[in-house]
Amino acid sequence: MSKRAVVDEMLAGRDQVSENPDRKAMIRASVVNGEALVAANGALATWTPPESTGRSPKDTLIVKRAASQDKIDWDSPNNIPVSEETFEMIFADAVKTLSEKSDLYVTDRVLGADSAYALPVRTVGDQALTILFTDNMFRPLPDDLERSVFVDKGFTLLALPYDKLDRERYQGRLRNLADGKASDLAVVIDLDQRVGVVYGSAYCGSVKKLMFSVMNYMLPEAGILPLHCSANEGPNGHVALLLGLSGTGKTTLSADPERALLGDDEHGWGDAGVANFENGCYAKMINIDPQAEPEIYNAIM
Repeated sequence: MSKRAVVDEMLAGRDQVSENPDRKAMIRASVVNGEALVAANGALATWTPPESTGRSPKDTLIVKRAASQDKIDWDSPNNIPVSEETFEMIFADAVKTLSEKSDLYVTDRVLGADSAYALPVRTVGDQALTILFTDNMFRPLPDDLERSVFVDKGFTLLALPYDKLDRERYQGRLRNLADGKASDLAVVIDLDQRVGVVYGSAYCGSVKKLMFSVMNYMLPEAGILPLHCSANEGPNGHVALLLGLSGTGKTTLSADPERALLGDDEHGWGDAGVANFENGCYAKMINIDPQAEPEIYNAIM
């Protein structure tokens, strides 16, 4: 049975499953459940535990399987392999934990504004805020999704932000922390079975960055160059790409009042042009300055 089928079977046996709830319902649930609060300016605000204030690269893993292992640069410190057996344990734990939750939320979205390579992704989680994040950052299903080269290669993503893995169960399988025990957090991608698990990370960016890694793997074979960049368009139709690591100013520089914004973080560049992978923006709010970044500040604050 495929991983998608396992997840769908688990969902079919549940009563309290909200599939593709509207935005207002997700906002309401996240506030009622204590996942977030409405700030004085009307924006939704949340807080995270210390291990979830950003990505955890050392806990971000890729399943090493025969079909894909020759396509991945395992010499890169950012591509950390995990065994098939360990992933099967993590996946089984995630499905079991989700099946025991009182409420589950599901979104069906895509990555890719160009429907020629839009990648369907089904996200399942127990936190309304995480699912709201996917509704905001991923894109609605296009009417012409059938033209996508990935129409039959959809991805499944399981998110358990506040649950933790059993450290004794994963001793020797996941990295050891300073106390000598295994990490209880894992962000794992299985590129061959097209499934990912975010377990123990309440940083919403873990969800989107997992899917960006998937796009980086899948798109080059479809003739598309994936780029970690922002992009905007001038009055003459010329597109500017602003590449850089997180925190280097991509969002700030792309928010130009004289140019149309395409996106601020993830894009694909192919023969048909440049297209955003995402839907919303991903601005860092720490120490935001209304003088230095007026467009972003005024949009949120």
